[in-house]
Amino acid sequence: MTFTPNRPDLIGAYMIDGVQHFHAVTFPQIDRSGSNFSAVIATFGFKPEEFILSVSMLPESIYFSVFESALQKLGIYGTNADDSPFDAGRVESLSRQMDYAAACGVSAQVIAGLKQFGHDPAKVFAGRTIWARPDAVTQLAQLGGFDVRRFVPLGPAFALECSHGGVHVDDTEWQFSDDGGTIHVTSRMDHVEPVSALDTKVAGKLGTAPCGCGLSMATLDFA
Repeated sequence: MTFTPNRPDLIGAYMIDGVQHFHAVTFPQIDRSGSNFSAVIATFGFKPEEFILSVSMLPESIYFSVFESALQKLGIYGTNADDSPFDAGRVESLSRQMDYAAACGVSAQVIAGLKQFGHDPAKVFAGRTIWARPDAVTQLAQLGGFDVRRFVPLGPAFALECSHGGVHVDDTEWQFSDDGGTIHVTSRMDHVEPVSALDTKVAGKLGTAPCGCGLSMATLDFA
């Protein structure tokens, strides 16, 4: 017998083809997924009490509540800035004030905002690990001087790259398929708002080789 929760603890949203879809989650779901992603973050060897910056907007709490839960399990402090060109100054300021070891969710519009404020992204991110959104990966990789990794929203789920280059997904919480060349997501655990074969419209395929980090979590390959 399984128990299906009927009361959400948090309501966020995800985007597919520019359309926003509200999505409800529970604290147990966040905690389970946070435990799984803490293993991915741990591959980088960050130290307890270091800071990691989350760059996001409020509806993306369905992702970043999981990410910050993972940080807490590792004894790492989280801090925040908006995924907006207007808050790029905060991204730069926190790099000096808190000297964060990594940032997750950096987008092309944040890079543009840094430049508009007169900041060189290569200097702001120098020596750090940066999990970049799909629209910023190539641009950041061309700058050099810091470690660029992938953060990929996938409907209500997401993928996060480990230090060995595997872009991992929580395949305990979700089932993934690559029908028609795009990633589809299906709920596996009891969710307050389950999805079934949801087409995320994100081009990619399931990884077939084990990751060098040694984690058993599934990986995805993106073009």
